[in-house]
Amino acid sequence: MTVTLVRPDLVVEVGVDVARDVVGRWCHPARLHHARTDLYPADVPLLAPLPRR
Repeated sequence: MTVTLVRPDLVVEVGVDVARDVVGRWCHPARLHHARTDLYPADVPLLAPLPRR
């Protein structure tokens, strides 16, 4: 797997199912709802790591 780091320029709202597999990956694809033009990337908190099981 290749990872490409990017600089965020846009905030979007997505819908995701809460189901995850044993390593923490989403089981279902995320769905784009709309761009959040009222927010800047710095306004959005970073995702916290998953708790250990």
